[in-house]
Amino acid sequence: MKKSPFEKLMETHPGVEIWWDSSPLIYETWMEGFLKKVSSQRVDLLREQLRRLFDPEHPERALFRGVTTNPPLSLNVIKMREPFVSEIVDRLIDEDPRIEPETLFWRTYKEIVRRGAEMYLGVFEASRYRYGYLSGQVDPRNLHHKEKMVAQALELASLSPNVMIKVPGSREGYEVIKILTSKGISTNNTLTFILPQLIACARAVKEGVEMAKKNGVDLTKWRSVITHMTARYGDLGTLRKEADSLGIELTEGDVRWAEIAIFKKAYRFLKEGDYPSKML
Repeated sequence: MKKSPFEKLMETHPGVEIWWDSSPLIYETWMEGFLKKVSSQRVDLLREQLRRLFDPEHPERALFRGVTTNPPLSLNVIKMREPFVSEIVDRLIDEDPRIEPETLFWRTYKEIVRRGAEMYLGVFEASRYRYGYLSGQVDPRNLHHKEKMVAQALELASLSPNVMIKVPGSREGYEVIKILTSKGISTNNTLTFILPQLIACARAVKEGVEMAKKNGVDLTKWRSVITHMTARYGDLGTLRKEADSLGIELTEGDVRWAEIAIFKKAYRFLKEGDYPSKML
């Protein structure tokens, strides 16, 4: 059995985790589409390797330890499995013929999150709640509206015990993360680019954990991860513009190493401060 690069990466450290960055509902469709593009001599080998990454029949054996989704990523479910989603939408309209488009979108997204999380429940339970989380994101348009994000987060968290709430890295977002943590609800901080954001998130989580323990909240099925948008820092941030204004020429390598430096500093901060979050 030839190991894939992902399997070799997993062997480098027991704490390594690889997550699937899309809904598991499209994995089979994506895999078959990918295999159609490779030479016939490699199809069987790659199919075997891809099946080891995630097997719907045996999710507890999956190499992928978790899943991240958001509304744009879930749009792929609509594009790649249109008949499947059409059934969901038709049912929602039948249940509420006067449903508003925005409400229909949100309920459809929740159903996609629920069904995806259901596929990973086996991983969640087999690992005793260490792995198998699926991130469902609050509407990013509400990143400055704490109450709206909390309300959506509670809806998403009620769908399945392994749903982890993805919250944007805004000032209000960190308040939401603290509130959710205090309730024992798992969180994934997204849209984080710089060290101050990562530090703010870590502190919010730690405060939330202290509140949860004080109130006797069960944290058995709770987890916190911080997603550092590594490549997007260099692509979307002002690093290059600031360098130009100072007359500093940055190579592509300089930018990428700067991104890695932020991640390493954040990792060190979490370890030295004994923060319960994990960098993702």
